[in-house]
Amino acid sequence: MEIKSYKKKNGETAYGFRIYVGKENGKDKYVKRQGFQTKAKARAALLQLQTDLKNSEEITVKEITVKEVAEKWLKEYADTVQDSTYIKTERNIKNHIYPTLGDKKISTLTPLQLQEQVNDWSKKLVYGRKMKGLMNNICKYAIRHGYISTNPVESVTTLVRKQVDTESDFYDKEELKSFLELVDQTDELRKKVLFRLLAFTGARKGEVLALKWEDWTNNTLSINKAITRGFDGESVGPTKNKSSNRLISLDEKTSELLTEWREMNPTTTFIFENELGKPIPGTLPRKWLQQIVKDSDVRPIRIHGFRHTHASLCFEAGMTLKQVQYRLGHSDLKTTMNIYTHITKEAKDDIGEKFANYIDF
Repeated sequence: MEIKSYKKKNGETAYGFRIYVGKENGKDKYVKRQGFQTKAKARAALLQLQTDLKNSEEITVKEITVKEVAEKWLKEYADTVQDSTYIKTERNIKNHIYPTLGDKKISTLTPLQLQEQVNDWSKKLVYGRKMKGLMNNICKYAIRHGYISTNPVESVTTLVRKQVDTESDFYDKEELKSFLELVDQTDELRKKVLFRLLAFTGARKGEVLALKWEDWTNNTLSINKAITRGFDGESVGPTKNKSSNRLISLDEKTSELLTEWREMNPTTTFIFENELGKPIPGTLPRKWLQQIVKDSDVRPIRIHGFRHTHASLCFEAGMTLKQVQYRLGHSDLKTTMNIYTHITKEAKDDIGEKFANYIDF
């Protein structure tokens, strides 16, 4: 920011300066001023320009909206997650944050205002807590870039939704047996193999649909990829996390069904392949399930519910938390424990009876 002298065409000495004012379209931007008769006049102009730029920047910071900050945060966030995760996050922000807070200046947000908004989300949405987390991330980004000095989300609490007694989103042993009997009645081997794998391995839908024949060896499945949804639709990509890459043992009947299905499809690459040589669409299993249980006493569950079904039966069969954690591919034992707490309706031990027998009164 040095003031420099130079000679004009007429031989007179003049003064000027060049000042950096930030980036524009990813490139450094400078403002140049010259033609001052004295160094003092050049310095005065420089100081005035700096003051004007600072005031302009402060006005810009105060005027920036939640939507503008969110868009900046999303660009940064996109480089840290898979496309499928980004798409879900962007959709939640567009559907729930922009309509309520998008046009508001982020510098004007108050804890009370955000508490009321989070309360509203919590009442209307199952994932109200997630919306608070997104606003927290947006505000943290705003602090890092100088748009606000404190985070108005920090003091906001999330309402705990009242638990309602509803049917669990998984099958118990008898319900699963009834469902698989309905699948058998379809006489469609592809459906028998699919739902058998979902129920007897606990693998995620995307992991099952991405399976290639080479991933199956005798009584073992190698889970090493999954169907992911990106900007170009569904494609085969990595599993959810490092712990999701695992080997799953199969029971004899599941292996027999796979053998029979393999003999019917000797030239395919994927176990569940469409006519284009790609995995079947992720929406198809849900459609099949609804068709199968239609006009029956078996209730429909989400496809992900077969994962919880498998977990519940593993616990009933006497598996440890660590064994179930590995089989399901959880990176954190806490996730497995949360499922265990959710699905367990009765204590699985006889300590109460043993204690009463010992006390004997």
